Amino acid sequence: MELLAIFANSQAALHAEQLLKAAGMVPELIPVPRQIHSDCGFCLLLGEAEGRAEALRAGGARELWRVSPADPSSARKVKRYERIP
Repeated sequence: MELLAIFANSQAALHAEQLLKAAGMVPELIPVPRQIHSDCGFCLLLGEAEGRAEALRAGGARELWRVSPADPSSARKVKRYERIP
C-alpha cells in the first residue's frame, strides 16, 4: 500500500517534496485524484513504510490517505482511498 498526502497549496506540496527527497525518500508529485477533494491541485504519493506517515505530517501534510490497489475481480480498475485520522 501507498500513502497519499494532501497539502494546503502547491507551494507546500513542492516544499514537502524537497524535504522528503533530502531525507532519502522518493515521493511522487501527482495531481490529486478526483475521488478526493482538495484546494491544492497536487499531492505526494509515497510508498508506505515505518515512519512515513509521521514524516509526511512533519512535512506539512493536511490530510493523509491510504491507497489500496484496485480490486482485480472488479471490471473498473479504480484504486481505493481510505483517510487516515
